[in-house]
Amino acid sequence: MHKKLVALLCVGVMITIAGCGASNPPTTPITGQVKYDGEALEGATVTLTPQAGSTDQRTASGITDASGNFTLTTVFADGESAEGALGGAYTVRVTKLEAQEELDDQGMFDPSQGDPSAAYMGVVGQMSEDGENVGPKSLINEVFGGYAELDNWKNKVEITGGGEEGAAAPATLTITLEDNGSGEVTIQ
Repeated sequence: MHKKLVALLCVGVMITIAGCGASNPPTTPITGQVKYDGEALEGATVTLTPQAGSTDQRTASGITDASGNFTLTTVFADGESAEGALGGAYTVRVTKLEAQEELDDQGMFDPSQGDPSAAYMGVVGQMSEDGENVGPKSLINEVFGGYAELDNWKNKVEITGGGEEGAAAPATLTITLEDNGSGEVTIQ
């Protein structure tokens, strides 16, 4: 009887300890819109990458819908995710890539998805002269996918972190891009 009571107590303590694990820090809810040459940009990936020297931050990203709207999500090291981004300084990147042929789960072309010779020629066509795969073609100016802040691409933002309650007021990013490589990110 005494051993059963001790065992039950140990199980209770282990459950309590497991339930008291560290939780992820609060995020600031962030939504926004991307316009490219004045039109909503659909199917683009918006990524907020912590600036160099930032600690305790994680990348946040989202994909634009038909109206160019997006909601950012942060994925934490434990696999949990939360809408929004952690407070801190970020570089905003926007990419939109050409769709590629579907591959099966072993990385091989699935013959039921079309002509394998066309898929092969597509992959060969994406290789540079030295045989390296250069990846899918960008459908927008490639400068927007870079980390550098250029004179005509203002891509740095500061996200306000959680307050005393752990929650911050939602923020909205407005991203305006032009085909000539100029663009700006504003936060409200």
